[in-house]
Amino acid sequence: MAGRWKVSRRPSPAVFRSKELKDFLKELSPNNNRRRWVADMEDILKENMFAGEPIPKRPIPAHYVRRYGVNNLYRYAHPKGYRSCYILIYQDGLGVCSLIIDIMSHSQYDRVFHYRGG
Repeated sequence: MAGRWKVSRRPSPAVFRSKELKDFLKELSPNNNRRRWVADMEDILKENMFAGEPIPKRPIPAHYVRRYGVNNLYRYAHPKGYRSCYILIYQDGLGVCSLIIDIMSHSQYDRVFHYRGG
């Protein structure tokens, strides 16, 4: 496919959740779709940490940079237009791992990234 990015497939030795994501998911009922989608995402990232689409550095929102020291950011699409952002971090004893930052609706995602209509 012309113009598509190509990254090798590489398993993530571990997948972590941000404190904010953990707190948010705790508030949801056990059978909430978003809880299941994040769990499914973890399984996929364990198989391939590059399963998401890399976001170019220029549109990375400043709060991700301030809060997480982001120099890489990936977007992962869930069903029904939901999105998650995750980063790759170095974890002592494990190597490069995935850290899922959040899950949000498409309109929330558009607002966070300052896209039109969001």
